[in-house]
Amino acid sequence: MSVEREIGHLEAGDAFRDWLTGILADRLPDGGGDVRVYRIEPASHLVCRYEFAGTGVSVIGKFFGAPTGAKTRYNADAAMENEFRRLRRAAGLVRVPPAIATGSRFNSVIVTGCVPGTTVRELLAAGASLYEPLTGIARLLRRLHDGTRTHGDRERDFAYFHALLDQNNLPAPLRERFNRLLGAWWHSPRIGPGTGCMVHGDATPGNYLFDGGVCAIDFEGSRDHAHPVRDLGILAAEIKASPGSARAEDYIGHLLWQYSSDEEEFRYHTAVLPFFMALGHLRIARLPWRAAERDWLLAEAEACLAAIQG
Repeated sequence: MSVEREIGHLEAGDAFRDWLTGILADRLPDGGGDVRVYRIEPASHLVCRYEFAGTGVSVIGKFFGAPTGAKTRYNADAAMENEFRRLRRAAGLVRVPPAIATGSRFNSVIVTGCVPGTTVRELLAAGASLYEPLTGIARLLRRLHDGTRTHGDRERDFAYFHALLDQNNLPAPLRERFNRLLGAWWHSPRIGPGTGCMVHGDATPGNYLFDGGVCAIDFEGSRDHAHPVRDLGILAAEIKASPGSARAEDYIGHLLWQYSSDEEEFRYHTAVLPFFMALGHLRIARLPWRAAERDWLLAEAEACLAAIQG
């Protein structure tokens, strides 16, 4: 669950503060005044909210040059520009935080608008009904996927699956079982060559804000030419693996139904979902703070893939 804590403020004359007030000049006619800084955790990078006191203006700064997760070797400026472009592209189709600016000299920061709302992860943890938020997510993802249709690249989807298996450092017998099951999926018509799209990429409950409508955040992992059910499978796995997810099966079915345009599509998406749910479980299993659930997550991933044999 995301936690926001105040860590200080930006003094007048601070270079980053001056840059922020410059890019927000049309919204801060008096220069901005006091700028309070709140750190948002957990996050894969340093992420802060900057509140211009008395103005009603807040922005989010995500610093790609200050990673906090396991992945530390990458081109920070390229990652910054990639998310900026993808937010701008998605903004023409769905609700996302406005991408305001990038700043290479400030630890490769991307600045976006601050969107109010409660994350779906927080709603899930509180035991609130998810039917309305999931309807919003399903329709958001459908608009995103339909608006970015292109050719699919299933080789990339399978390569990502193998990369996750590598990151999980499985014992040889278990890895061989996964390899055999992936081979069965490869030769199955369920995931054949076909249409792809731009996916959100990190479709976790923490990356959707609900305020009566739905806003998607964090497009760092967004990819082109991906299978559209990838986003649905990752979200379904996250819901099933969340504490208090007693209604997980109902929620997953609801998500698929709201995403599908008719019963035939629903059946197709249901048949493909286990592959991408397995991928979602493997994404969670590699996280050190989910180590206590690792065996269960790996068993779930294997069971999902084994659906190809049914």
